[in-house]
Parts: sequence; C-alpha cells; structure tokens
Amino acid sequence: MIITFEGGEGAGKTTNAAHLGSFLTSKGLPWLSFREPGGSSLSEEIRGLFLNREMDVMTELMMVLASRRQNISEIIEPGLASGMIIIIDRFIDSTLVYQGIVGGLGLEKVRSIMEMSGTWIQPDLTFVMDVIPELALSRIKPGDRFELRGIDYHRRLRDAFLSIAGDGRHRIIDTSRERHEVQGDIIREFSSFSLPGS
Repeated sequence: MIITFEGGEGAGKTTNAAHLGSFLTSKGLPWLSFREPGGSSLSEEIRGLFLNREMDVMTELMMVLASRRQNISEIIEPGLASGMIIIIDRFIDSTLVYQGIVGGLGLEKVRSIMEMSGTWIQPDLTFVMDVIPELALSRIKPGDRFELRGIDYHRRLRDAFLSIAGDGRHRIIDTSRERHEVQGDIIREFSSFSLPGS
C-alpha cells in the first residue's frame, strides 16, 4: 500500500505523515516513509539543488522524476515486495500541481512524461492537507525558493491541489483545526480504507 500526503507549503504534510507512521507502529504494521524530492541518498542530493537553485520548469520536472525513479527502484519496489506500507510526503499530485498546473507545462503533458519515464504510480490513498495559505505560511520559517514566493503563488497551489482531488483515492483534510482533530480524521480515514466496514 502507498499512502501520500499532499498540499502546499506549511499545510501539515510532514507532521501528519509522521503521526500516521507512529500509529502504524502502535498497531504492529510495517512501514517506511520518505519525502519528495528526497529519499534515497541520490535523491537527497537532488533535493538540495531543486529547492535552492532557480531553474526552468521542465528542468524541475526532470529533476523530480530522476529522484522518484531512483526511489522507485531503491525504496518503493523493495518495500512493497516485503509487505511494507509506504508513506510519501509529496508524490505524483505535487508534480501535477507544481510543474503541470502552476508551472504551466499542463496536466496531460506532465502525466504523459511520468508514464513514459516509469514514474507514474498511483497511490492507494492520498491525504490532501488543505488550509488557507496565510495560515499555512505563518506556521513555517520560509527558506527554500518555493516557500519564499508571493501569496498569490501559494493561493494558486491550493486551488490546484483542490482541483485534482476528485477521485476515490483522495481525502481532503482541513488542517486549520487543532492538531488532534486533524490526526483523528487521518486515522479514521486510513482505518476505514484499510479495514472496510470498521
């Protein structure tokens, strides 16, 4: 099973992905997690360049997909083969949003490139962490080039994530609420997905 956490900067992806991992541990379920870009040692090297160097949007896409391709062969495929639950902080939806919609390359083009490069893997369950950008950005200390962009950019990101969160794998989670409420919703959604009828 692959579970992804998506959303804009400061929306709560990392915190809530970690909490889900702790829950899985408490239930004796095997899991592993990583972030994109990042994960494998090569992918972490790519992350540093990706977040801190200005570049063409197509170059961004190529770097993200190089990182993902390495993660697929080094982390995802072996993990799934051994029965692990894989938790990923950003995955295909972030690529569709950042490079496809907001970056201007287009959804169909970006998806097609992912399919051709073997980097399109649809998760089983995706949590879209949703909050107004003004609140989200107040939670973080902006550091990378995406976090430092203007509020209009972050509003466009939020709108784009919501626009693609329409199929059965997506669960939109309002992260403007207290942390325990958000975490409770995620655990309930995961439990109802993995144990239908529970």
